[in-house]
Amino acid sequence: MKKPKRPFAIAAINSLGGLLMKAGMRDPLSADDLMQQAMRNTQLSDFGDIDFLPALEQLCVALETEAKLNFIGRKIARGSLLSLLERRLKIINYSTRTPAVKQQHIRKPLFIAGMPRTGTTILFELLSQDPHHRFPLSWEVENPIPPATEDSLHNDPRIALAEKQFEQVEQLVPGFNAMHEIGATLPQECVAILAAHFMSEQWVVSYNIPSYRRWLMQRDFRKAYEWHRLCLQVMQSGYGENKRWLLKTPPHIGYLETILEVYPDACIIQTHREPMQVLASLSSLTCSLRTLASDKIDPVAVGQDELHNWQDFLQRGVKARSKLAENHSHQFFDIRFDDIVQRPLAVIESMYHYFGFDFTPELKQKMQDYLDNRPRDKHGQHRYEAADYGLDAERDGAGFASYSQRYLGASAEAPIPESSTE
Repeated sequence: MKKPKRPFAIAAINSLGGLLMKAGMRDPLSADDLMQQAMRNTQLSDFGDIDFLPALEQLCVALETEAKLNFIGRKIARGSLLSLLERRLKIINYSTRTPAVKQQHIRKPLFIAGMPRTGTTILFELLSQDPHHRFPLSWEVENPIPPATEDSLHNDPRIALAEKQFEQVEQLVPGFNAMHEIGATLPQECVAILAAHFMSEQWVVSYNIPSYRRWLMQRDFRKAYEWHRLCLQVMQSGYGENKRWLLKTPPHIGYLETILEVYPDACIIQTHREPMQVLASLSSLTCSLRTLASDKIDPVAVGQDELHNWQDFLQRGVKARSKLAENHSHQFFDIRFDDIVQRPLAVIESMYHYFGFDFTPELKQKMQDYLDNRPRDKHGQHRYEAADYGLDAERDGAGFASYSQRYLGASAEAPIPESSTE
């Protein structure tokens, strides 16, 4: 087991808190207790459909019995669960008393899916330069009620509060921003939206809860994505329908059919890279996230867990794409990592033409300006070794053979835009 390095004050609090927990002084992690507390805190009682409850109960049991939470970790876990339940109460209350919410149409949303470290982040950042795109910002996902307006989106007082919360992560895990930049006004991933339905990869990356992950991978995500849609409707109700939603999270790849059930006109970009080239980085990120809540981190176990998880996710994606090919192939666009790195504007221009979006010279220049001014390693470098996580490319890569052959082989389906169009 690897014991994380912590600032002295944090280590001292955990040490003292550990003694208190051994003496029986611990905050309960039970669905009923948390829901009761959330209702008292908000003076609201309607959680909407209770289809989220099995997930919450499963999550609470796993956190209690498997996560090996330290004192601060227990506080973080309980605070997160409570905050999300309060957020859910507020969203249901607002959408119930505001008819305009459910009248919102989410038109032709653009989803980015694919493994982490496959170019999803730079693609998300570049596409966010398009003034026709609307994307969730971290602060409004954390505190969506009342919804932001076009005028308040970048100067709302809630931004400062969210920024303090994100700064605490860097204090608790020094160097975290070098692995995954976070901030109140940065685009937020959909796992943070799904978290309030308690069916989200956000939980399994943050905590060692294998029973919950196994349970989650067997669930139908239709209701979770309906919750996702309601959250977009709430955010859009303050802003208007004149923009296209830009949405991203790697686990979308496991739920392509569900996404198209809930968003029938969605456009989906799938990014591709040899999985063994990214699993060590992903495992390092997961280990770092889990140090927020636990002193007992097993890097090899994390590596094996991520290996099997992404073998499952990518195989689901292959099967779904085959099933959807006849009627929905026009809704998918594939991008290889090397292409988004070497000729990003050519890739994006090709994608815009494919989906019928307007790629103007002004937009192209705006994206180029962003690239020219994008800082490299501004938070430091992220260093890791595959062997630290028990990963071996030759041995483990075989589990990705069908995916790699389809999307990365010599006859792969992923188009390679010509660099001359850039």
